[in-house]
Parts: sequence; C-alpha cells; structure tokens
Amino acid sequence: MTCSEFRRLYSAYRDEHEPSLAAAMDDHLEVCPPCAAFDRAVRDGVDALRGASVAPSDAFDSRLEARLATREPVPDPFPPRLSPAMTGLGAALLLTLAGLAVRGLFVTPSPAVAEPLPLVIARAHLVPGIPFVIFDKP
Repeated sequence: MTCSEFRRLYSAYRDEHEPSLAAAMDDHLEVCPPCAAFDRAVRDGVDALRGASVAPSDAFDSRLEARLATREPVPDPFPPRLSPAMTGLGAALLLTLAGLAVRGLFVTPSPAVAEPLPLVIARAHLVPGIPFVIFDKP
C-alpha cells in the first residue's frame, strides 16, 4: 500500500466501515512513520474533541428565537459557483489565448521587403576652422 492509497482510504479505516481494510492499513502504519504520525494526529484530535463540552453563549437562545421569528434565511457558507456554460466558455477562451501565444512563438511572419531608395551623394565643403574642420553647406 502506498501513502496516497492510505490517505485516500483513511476515513473508511478510521470509521471502521471496512473491516477487511484494517489489516492492510495497520501493516502500512507499522512501516511508514509519516502515515503513523498522521494517524496519531487525527486520533489525538478526535479524542480532544470528544472530551470537550461546548456550551452555547447566554445570548444564543434569544438570538436564535429572534432569527426564527423573522424567518431570516441562513446565508450560504459556500460562495456561488459558476454555471457549467460559463466555465466552458472561460476554458475555451483560455485555450484560444494559449494557442495564439504558442502560434506567435513558432509562426513568424516573413519580413517585409522595402523598396530600394535612390542613392544620395553629398559633397562636403571643408572650411578650415577651430578646433578641427567645419562642414559648410553649399
């Protein structure tokens, strides 16, 4: 058994839903220190929670009754999810952009050919000056 299999099957083992699994899980716990530490941590946490007594605050009952009287809806603890259509559209857009980026890396356009310009021949008129030479326009 691998560690990933152990973690995947741990809940069924811990809740004793599959007795046939117990021997393989126990064998893995004996040879794998990280999984044994995981098992100890879960067991210690469960034992700590079992021993704790949780009492509601003094104002809990009055707040609960007031909320029930107003029929206030309970807020959803999970954020709303995107519809499958929007998820598909987003995935398609992402793939299109990735494809265009890859295409831009490998497909380069051929360089544009510029028309040749006529040659310009200039004659400089040299005029002696300080410190070197000054070019005079004709």
